[in-house]
Amino acid sequence: MPSTQRPDRVPAPRDGSIDRRRRVALLLETADVLAERARRSTDAAQAAVLARRSAERRAQAVRLAASETVPEPRRLVGGAWPGRLAPS
Repeated sequence: MPSTQRPDRVPAPRDGSIDRRRRVALLLETADVLAERARRSTDAAQAAVLARRSAERRAQAVRLAASETVPEPRRLVGGAWPGRLAPS
C-alpha cells in the first residue's frame, strides 16, 4: 500500500490476547521502574512502599498472563474513589 493511502480504520483484534500482552508488558515495565526507584531511595519507608508496589505489579502481571480473559477495568461507583477520600 503506498504511503499516501491509509485505511480509514485499523481493525481491532478478534480476541483480547494482544491487549492482555500489552497490559502484562506495561505492568512489568512499571514494576521495573518502581524497583529501581526503591533501590535509589534514601528513605527506608519510601523504599519499602516502592518495593511492595513493584512486587504487586509483578504478581498482577503473572495473574493476567495466566488468565484466559481480560478483566474489565475498575470503574468508580457513585463518585467514590477507591482507597481515597472523595475530592471536596
